[in-house]
Amino acid sequence: MSTSNAQHSTLNIQQVDSLDVERWIACSRTPSELNASLANTFGVGRFFKRLASIGIASSIAISCFAQNTSASADQSRDLTVLILGDSLGLCGFSKRLDQKFRADPRVKSVFTYCTCGTNPLSWLKEKPFAHIQTHCGYWSIESKSDSHGIKEQRDTYGEPSGHRPTSHTVPKLDDLLATIQPDILVMQTGSNLFGLFSGREKVKPDRDGPMLRKYLAPFVKKAITPPSKLRKIYWIAPPISGRVSGEVQEFVFGQTQKDIGSVTDVIDSRKLISYPYKHMEPDKEHFIGEDMNRWADKVWGEIDRDLSAQSWSDVRPLSESIAKLAPAAAPSATPTAASLVVKAKLVSKTNPIKKEELLPYQEFLVGFVYDVEKVTAGEYGEKQILVMHPAYIGLQPQALEKFRIGKTYELQLRPLDGSIWSTIKSKDDSGGIELEPYIRVQDEGRYPKSGR
Repeated sequence: MSTSNAQHSTLNIQQVDSLDVERWIACSRTPSELNASLANTFGVGRFFKRLASIGIASSIAISCFAQNTSASADQSRDLTVLILGDSLGLCGFSKRLDQKFRADPRVKSVFTYCTCGTNPLSWLKEKPFAHIQTHCGYWSIESKSDSHGIKEQRDTYGEPSGHRPTSHTVPKLDDLLATIQPDILVMQTGSNLFGLFSGREKVKPDRDGPMLRKYLAPFVKKAITPPSKLRKIYWIAPPISGRVSGEVQEFVFGQTQKDIGSVTDVIDSRKLISYPYKHMEPDKEHFIGEDMNRWADKVWGEIDRDLSAQSWSDVRPLSESIAKLAPAAAPSATPTAASLVVKAKLVSKTNPIKKEELLPYQEFLVGFVYDVEKVTAGEYGEKQILVMHPAYIGLQPQALEKFRIGKTYELQLRPLDGSIWSTIKSKDDSGGIELEPYIRVQDEGRYPKSGR
């Protein structure tokens, strides 16, 4: 099991006799590297004196040599790794994990892409996300084919100070699989799927389960369909979020495990790092610094342990496992015309969050509840309807005060499910768990499609 350099630096010479030797061996490729690692930590003279006094120097060297010899037999793997991530990846997780893979002798090349505000379908070519762009941050780290170097592009908030990201097209999984031909895919995602619940604290499994499956299964199916050569997918579920109820978070993880766990290794990050986090952003979800590194290191430990548990030659292509995947169609793109037109009276409004609580995202929805007075087109059987209105677009507050409680409006609506707005961060204080969210046709077309 590997450990971080930060963990090594906290150890002292009095602890050497109680160390789990395997932890040190895992971080060194040869006996000389192992000795150098320990010597740098404790000091050369004190290191060898201490080892001699407790009689473990020879056992470390022998064990290290034996493990290194065993590893050498399987180091011809020459693995290629693809890492995809969202805004949590931009906060340092993906960079740290990228470094872990690059330092591993089993890995030949690593390609890492992080795009803010994405969900699994954002990486596919199907509508409504076929041409999706990220406006709140992008980071790529690519191995160079002609050297051991990397090509890195970073466009994130505050780098340099005061910088605001421009727009970037989200890379597509189809293209990455074809050009990179990875053996391993690491997918860090999930926080933005909380947006599907429109700020609700409660879950409605009969409706929410199929809705969530439409964002999970199509991605995995694409990832393992030939000519994909993937043999491992590590699905990194999000750590605890302070902006979403525990019930929603537990449901999203459980549904993820149920829908794609037969094909992917789903890692529950909630068990790897404690909440609240140090250096947490105002949204109570994003964080940086030592806790981010700790999360990445523990995820790497889970991956490393799994890769070390069996010979790579015994790992079968995931394309053989398509039949195990829960069937689900991706959300169909919203129609060009309204599917529902109602006359309805506004009865409650949810107040937007503060802008500083929105970052790094730039768009946000709030729920308005209307009493339905007349259905003029389409079908709708409830007495009230929940409509999600954009409160921020491009970080700019929208003029929601023009919608007045007690006033009747004609609303041309589409279901939010299937809309490009569907996983945008949102808030709804109505508690109307039984109400399916809709969005106005006029607002659907206001989603930013290009750089600002």
